[in-house]
Amino acid sequence: MPPTIPLDAIYTTDEAAERLRVSRRTMIKLGRDLESCSVIGREYFFSERDLLEIWQAQRATPTSSQGRAVKVKGFLSDVRLQRSLQRLTQKKRRRQ
Repeated sequence: MPPTIPLDAIYTTDEAAERLRVSRRTMIKLGRDLESCSVIGREYFFSERDLLEIWQAQRATPTSSQGRAVKVKGFLSDVRLQRSLQRLTQKKRRRQ
């Protein structure tokens, strides 16, 4: 029997939105855009790791003393990197 990995805390959309202090709709949009949520039927669920990924993605861009944005390399989690590589290697559908 393979070892089981304990599951993080799972939050409903309302619980996750309250935790990050955003609206329910914003929570769903962020989760879908960043691929940091799970969908079962019409319900969205967020793990502790999903919330951390969303929080990291929403970090403010540092600015210089002149008020212009400083270029900083973006942070890619292992999961997001894997998903983006899979999308790049998938065969594109032909238009009919």
